[in-house]
Amino acid sequence: MYSFLKALAHNPRETGAIFPSSRFLAKEMAAHVVKNQAGVVVELGAGTGVVTKALLQAGIQPNNIIVIESSPSMVKKLRRRFPTIQIIEGNAAELITLLAHEKREVHTIISSLPLRSLPKSVTQTILQQINTLLASNGRYIQFTYSFTKDQFFSLTNFQHIISKRIWMNLPPARVDVWA
Repeated sequence: MYSFLKALAHNPRETGAIFPSSRFLAKEMAAHVVKNQAGVVVELGAGTGVVTKALLQAGIQPNNIIVIESSPSMVKKLRRRFPTIQIIEGNAAELITLLAHEKREVHTIISSLPLRSLPKSVTQTILQQINTLLASNGRYIQFTYSFTKDQFFSLTNFQHIISKRIWMNLPPARVDVWA
């Protein structure tokens, strides 16, 4: 919790939350990853690692998970907590560059990024890179605190297929899935 609060104090706009995500939210997000698909799951904005842990509990192998986290202090803690998972320190707005070395297909991108609080140009850059990187049969999973249904997440190559509210989170959240 201390690392989360430190990251929040250092850059609240990038942290985007006042509390870490709950295990209920993380479990719901991980439940939408299609298992037994070749390729990797890329997690954006891992923070304290609650979604990373849920991915492992859902049966995703550590060598099939790549975590992108921008906070140096969170990266350090994540590397200690998940030594068998590839943790990359970097900004999701540079996703294509950060994953340039990866030869496997990206079949899922699961994101805890606060896209609604980032500048619109940054959000659009991230979404364009997701459109480019994600396999044609892939999934993009994003949570938000907003319950407003709108076209904010315009992924041109994918259809919005699921929207589920998670009341057991502080504040309550919504999980959206595109395929």
